[in-house]
Amino acid sequence: MLILLDCRPFSLSAPDTEKGCLFFAVAAALARDPGVQWLLVAGPSGTLPDLPGTRLIRQRVLPGKLGWRLWYDVQIPRLAKKYKAGLVMTTGGIAARTPLSQTLWMPERANPQESRSWPPLYPSRLMESLHRAEQVICYSERDRAWLSGREAKAADKLVVLHPSPARSAAPLSLEGREQAKAEFAQGREYFLADAAATGEEGLIHLLKAFSLFKRRQQSNLQLLVKGFPEGDQWKKLDTYKYRGDVHACPPSLAADARLMAGAYALLFLFEGNSLGQPVLDAWKSGVPVIAATGGVVQDLAGDAALTADGADPASLAAHLMSVYKDEQLRSRLIARGQARLADFGPEGTIDAVRSVIGRSVESPEIS
Repeated sequence: MLILLDCRPFSLSAPDTEKGCLFFAVAAALARDPGVQWLLVAGPSGTLPDLPGTRLIRQRVLPGKLGWRLWYDVQIPRLAKKYKAGLVMTTGGIAARTPLSQTLWMPERANPQESRSWPPLYPSRLMESLHRAEQVICYSERDRAWLSGREAKAADKLVVLHPSPARSAAPLSLEGREQAKAEFAQGREYFLADAAATGEEGLIHLLKAFSLFKRRQQSNLQLLVKGFPEGDQWKKLDTYKYRGDVHACPPSLAADARLMAGAYALLFLFEGNSLGQPVLDAWKSGVPVIAATGGVVQDLAGDAALTADGADPASLAAHLMSVYKDEQLRSRLIARGQARLADFGPEGTIDAVRSVIGRSVESPEIS
């Protein structure tokens, strides 16, 4: 069976985002199934991963809301008919106006008020899209509940998928940890904070919490920040009392698995559009997690992470001190996280999508 994959939404968010990696990893795995062939349809520009046994069709597109309407109302239906697709998969949360079976991949955050990583047609077509699709894929129980509240009949269509930890994520030996500390943090223990999804206000709250921790613990522990603004904005730290203990991680180190595995704890307080993969990487690396209260990651982590309000420095500082002082707590968090990893393997995700395809087209070849 030929499945048409709508790849144009990845022009808004690169295919190497967490959602993009999840989507294309599943597509690559299912491309090995004898009953599946993929037809990728995208705009005229943008890089897409190479998938085995696939065909890529590039189409001219118009900008703005009109361009997206033409894409889902004319171009996708025309191509699906021309190439005799058995199923259409759209990835921007918008269903095409075609009589063919459809599976809908939602944006990272289904609620339009929580994100802007969707095509401009998405909010106005949400109800119609939920009605048209046979199956709807989202990424958290929180979004499942929100979507069910918008369209009660969609509840039975909703499937929650989660990312998997990176293959490169792994614990370090004692010697490896010492080497990581020497390379990244002047030979000292360090908290690793992912701040790529926040702005100046969030960074100020983070630094205030770190100040409270340092003042109370009198520790030489360092703070490494991924996504810290570069250039002139660093000058604002010139008067920060603990400036020498705060380090920006250069982009070249962002993907270095040793950076995560060497950390004393991961501070994942600014989720942005993350599906939670950094938390899974931390657990796989044997690193405890402090996550944002009320977000997708809290939904994913359960009791395997401490949670704090990123806008409340005192609350965050208290958790930093707890993890630092209570080695038993730190060990429990690591053990709980590693136990949770069993729920986030790639095989389960691939099987879930295979089942989604089977339910969408009621095909015995893909069951």
